[in-house]
Amino acid sequence: MKKILTLVILMLIFLTSCGKSSEKSAVDEIIKRDFLIVGVKNDSKPFGFISKTTGEPAGFDIDVAKYIAKDLLGDEMKVEFVEVNPNTRIEAITSGKVDLVIATMSVTPSRQYLIDFSIPYYYAGQTALVRNDSDIYTFADLKKKTTIVALGTTAEKNIRNIIPAARIVGYNNYKEAFQAFIEGKGDALSTDDTIISGFLMDYNNGEYRMLKNKISQEPYAVAFKQYDDKKLKKTMDIIITRMKKDGTIRQLKEKWHLH
Repeated sequence: MKKILTLVILMLIFLTSCGKSSEKSAVDEIIKRDFLIVGVKNDSKPFGFISKTTGEPAGFDIDVAKYIAKDLLGDEMKVEFVEVNPNTRIEAITSGKVDLVIATMSVTPSRQYLIDFSIPYYYAGQTALVRNDSDIYTFADLKKKTTIVALGTTAEKNIRNIIPAARIVGYNNYKEAFQAFIEGKGDALSTDDTIISGFLMDYNNGEYRMLKNKISQEPYAVAFKQYDDKKLKKTMDIIITRMKKDGTIRQLKEKWHLH
């Protein structure tokens, strides 16, 4: 009887271990599908925007996605882009709508409860955009001023924490936020210096200026669903490390005029 019981237990252990080994990781599923699905922004030049020349997504983040596709699947064109914004990025990941989000997304402790991140591929800093004739020169000057932000961003949280007296007006995405600023619906617009630089690339007529000081360091990273096996995270960390070592990140900074 004991021998039979022992055989049954061993059989159960064997079947369980076989079941675990047969489970495919997220990386295996991507390779099997043979293309990546990546959430990107279309309103955050120079990181993610629609090219007026090609009508296709372009920017620093899009180039990162293409590098990952080439590294993982052998072809940078094996990637499907899905538009996301600060309010939809996490839901797109947790619902399985995308494999990755590469969309100027900063790593924060609160976000790490919900999703995973690769190591950072870029460090930005939060600052503000004002009109050239404005009396705003530092963040302290934003007290009792109206500051425009994109809802769901770290910029919104930082302004509320650092300048409680600031009046904040939020918009669903950067396109709406910048348009509101142009129309004079706020005294300043606060977001990452990289995104403001992209705005100034299109509106470089001397009418606007960016504050010199920054109130945060924003580590941009590739974001994805949390998996127990951590294979996807390990893979993304390896690829981002390779991008840094082979000079790709430096080249992309030069290409998109980032310093």
